[in-house]
Amino acid sequence: MAKKFFRCTVCNDIHFGNAGPEICPTCQTENAYVEITKEEAEKAMAVNI
Repeated sequence: MAKKFFRCTVCNDIHFGNAGPEICPTCQTENAYVEITKEEAEKAMAVNI
């Protein structure tokens, strides 16, 4: 299975894997991850630097 990018809809935490975490490690929200494109992930990570 190919890994994908996921973003928490609450705190914008980015995760790369087969699925988004059930609980966000940053804000502790359950089931808040949505799949995003590689370009969206790169843009979100560039803002956080």
